[in-house]
Amino acid sequence: MQMLKYEETSRLTHSFQPGDRVLMEYEAKLPISKIAWRYITRYILEDEPVIIFDFYGIGDIMFRNYLRLISGEEYRQLIESKRNIYIFKIGPGGASYGEVVGHEKVYTDAESFLKGYYTMVQRALSLPRKPRYAVVFGISEYLYFAGPSGLFNIINVISTIPIEDWVTIILLNVDAVNEKQRSILEEISSWVVRLVEEGCEIVKGGNGRDD
Repeated sequence: MQMLKYEETSRLTHSFQPGDRVLMEYEAKLPISKIAWRYITRYILEDEPVIIFDFYGIGDIMFRNYLRLISGEEYRQLIESKRNIYIFKIGPGGASYGEVVGHEKVYTDAESFLKGYYTMVQRALSLPRKPRYAVVFGISEYLYFAGPSGLFNIINVISTIPIEDWVTIILLNVDAVNEKQRSILEEISSWVVRLVEEGCEIVKGGNGRDD
């Protein structure tokens, strides 16, 4: 099992290829706001736009939590990076960290969820600046609130509308989902990366093999 320090996250993200689904798992006790915005999102924002699919405004909550911890040059860089973020809001919540380009309700029935996702993808594909990455916040909360239909809806979308235009990074709070949900999401992911206190453990993916 390969381990990378958080400072080496750029090495990891540069290994991803368009079409990859990257599941980043973390426990609730981790400082995920800092990890998400100082390392993961910051590196992929350096020179290109990013799409963010934000369920319940979880990404916005993490952004504001982290913003309160920093100052000076890091604060300025993070604020400036907002111009490179396109946000699709899903359900309630804020979006203070970028430009909102779409807003959908939180659907629990399969047909509405699929239609909403298709609308967002079509809008994303027509953006003037083509993103290489998409980040998904709030999947754990969606699975929790949607109940049994949540995981089916996600798989239905992935199998019906495969996306080869960008890398999709999904942040998953493993304390909020059950083991079966987690194992199914791991199975359909190109990469599985576990975020721990020491850094990133690459559980699956890399060099065409599972490590």
